[in-house]
Amino acid sequence: MGYITKELRGSVCLLTIDAPPVNALNSQAYFDLYQAMYDCAVDDAVRVVVLTGAGPKAFVAGADVKEFLPLDSDTGAAFSHRNGQVREYIRRFPKPVICAINGVAYGGGCSLALVCDVRIASENARLSLSAINMGTIEGLVYAAGIGAAGTVRKMAYTGEPVTAREALAAGLVDEVVAPEELLPRCMVLAEKMAAKPPLALRRAKEVLTIAAEQAMADALRQEEDRIAALWGTEDKNEAVRAFLEKRTPTFQGK
Repeated sequence: MGYITKELRGSVCLLTIDAPPVNALNSQAYFDLYQAMYDCAVDDAVRVVVLTGAGPKAFVAGADVKEFLPLDSDTGAAFSHRNGQVREYIRRFPKPVICAINGVAYGGGCSLALVCDVRIASENARLSLSAINMGTIEGLVYAAGIGAAGTVRKMAYTGEPVTAREALAAGLVDEVVAPEELLPRCMVLAEKMAAKPPLALRRAKEVLTIAAEQAMADALRQEEDRIAALWGTEDKNEAVRAFLEKRTPTFQGK
């Protein structure tokens, strides 16, 4: 299915994001991911989903930055809202979702990992709230609701990555394992979940989601408002051009 490969292993569905070379998510990849998740939602044979990225380098290295330059406050807001709706669909997915972070999870990749129920990271994984490097923001509400405040603020303000061990200490991931142990560990955990009574598993997910989102919905709306404004700035365009041209950006605060 396009950028997503699907493999059913018993009651566990392994979804792999495959967008070479570093699994950056473009608009089509987001659509493919939503479709794959929907297929798992309506398939009674699937009780747990494991989400990972293809290859050893990246879970998801962020968004496809080439899509950014034409976006302004209106089109950028629609772009962010659409991608955010895919993440929200995964966060509120009716079945447990385990994220196997097999490499870098930057920007949108970090946001995607944070909406999964359980995050297990390879020792070579790196997490970054790097949207600020492109003149915008993303995923801060999720990070703030999960991780240690100091680490999240440092990541948000600098865009610099943290190691898997630092992410573990900050509560952004739940376990760190050797690279060769990542998928086996995720599958063992998924199979334990899948062996539980299906209705009880769904209700547990519902209750935990409700408990987590009591204040989240309003925070997400406020984040979207600020993201929309940032899409229309000259600094966003300068950040994206500098990235594509491999040079240091010069920001004007406009």
